[in-house]
Amino acid sequence: MNLNNHQSIRIEKIFRHPIKSISREEITQIKLERRKALPFDRMWALVHEKSSFNELSNEWQPCTKFLRGSIMPTLSAVESEKLDDQKYTFKHPDLKPISLDLSDQADRASFVKWILPICSDKLPRPTKLVCVANTALTDTPFQSISINSLDSLKDLSKKAGINLEPERFRGNIWVRTGKPWIEFDWVGKLIKIDDVELKIVDRIERCNATKTNTKTGEPNCDTIGILNEHYGHQDFGVYCSVRTTGTIGINSVLSLNYME
Repeated sequence: MNLNNHQSIRIEKIFRHPIKSISREEITQIKLERRKALPFDRMWALVHEKSSFNELSNEWQPCTKFLRGSIMPTLSAVESEKLDDQKYTFKHPDLKPISLDLSDQADRASFVKWILPICSDKLPRPTKLVCVANTALTDTPFQSISINSLDSLKDLSKKAGINLEPERFRGNIWVRTGKPWIEFDWVGKLIKIDDVELKIVDRIERCNATKTNTKTGEPNCDTIGILNEHYGHQDFGVYCSVRTTGTIGINSVLSLNYME
């Protein structure tokens, strides 16, 4: 049955973030694989001179080892466009666009040089782009995809007094549910997006990265304070795990499957 009896819940936006907490791109269709994150989402991450990232490890490592928008807001304004395979064009309002092949070591070094001018001298300097084979550097130890509600975003925007853009929440899938915050009721349930089955695992506790305007890279809203003041938590969106392989896209229908 549909999660909402009055209207179908459909996907309106899909984003992925090739470099964790730094780049983003909007896409229209993607193939999901069982127990995998969105393809090319958070595939790379930017380490710094004081990072304890273990390059010999073949396992997931936490966000505390990387430079990210929550501690360096200007990074949140980087956009990316996938050209081919691992070739991307990166843009930032204070930098000239650059096109790179992230599978190439020299191009990865060029990305670090490109981004240095917008990095704070008060924080550790970026040193290199890193990855873990066959593992997305998601915010969770399991390979997660996030689902977020445009209705919840609208409700939060009213409390904030400004229109909050979806990009600041760095979510993957955005749907319109017809009622804000009902996505929290899905935790522990199985859902389907068209024929792809996913399990909703947990709510997403948000960090300071959501305070930043992604067009400018400047903090402009205390989203964390507003969430805590008006809702008694700082959660927005839900994490899910892919159970079956399949393709989803804009206008794909999200429906409740059954309790597990």
